[in-house]
Amino acid sequence: MLNSQLTSQLTSQVPAKRLRIVRWRDLRLWVGLAIMVVAMFAGAFLLSRGEQTTTVWRASSDLSIGSVPMATPVTVALGEAQDQYLPAGEPLTGKLRWPVAAGDLIPRGALGYAPLLDARLVTLPVDPLHAPVNLATGDIVDIWSTPAEVAGGITAKPVLVFSRVTVAEAAVDTVGIGGEIAVVVEVPADGAAQLVAAARSGFIDLVSVPITSQPTS
Repeated sequence: MLNSQLTSQLTSQVPAKRLRIVRWRDLRLWVGLAIMVVAMFAGAFLLSRGEQTTTVWRASSDLSIGSVPMATPVTVALGEAQDQYLPAGEPLTGKLRWPVAAGDLIPRGALGYAPLLDARLVTLPVDPLHAPVNLATGDIVDIWSTPAEVAGGITAKPVLVFSRVTVAEAAVDTVGIGGEIAVVVEVPADGAAQLVAAARSGFIDLVSVPITSQPTS
């Protein structure tokens, strides 16, 4: 009898827990489900866009301003940026407007080099040891001249004749009588005489301008 009374008292002191019934008409429930579904579809869409690949041109070596692009096709995932690069299905025609480093993708706007409006092509005799290794068409060089004769036994100092000149042609396989190679450079018409005089009165050095030091568009 006593146990029955204690049990009755304890039961009356414990608050009854009510089960919450999920109501399918609850607006918050439907809004939460809608957000979850939209997030799932958005994630799947972005994932599929990231997996799409395209084949574009990649520079085979360092390419200078005015050079003819030497490139190989490569397949990459660019996403929304794929329209900014030249697809491998389009031929590489023209010359570069700005430098592209080896291994970089070639942008669509990089082609379309505009040569000097009033230019002259000057051929320089250059000792192979005073020119960049693997000198090629399109390379950018500074032209220095060291006088061959200086009075009074004074050591001749090189003088910068032209800065950032484009190499139009380099006959590296043909050596002249004096052991020089012929390098054709493109200079403004009003500077041709100065360059010819520097080549006749001294020794020419061609100093390569690295890709990182060439102006970009």
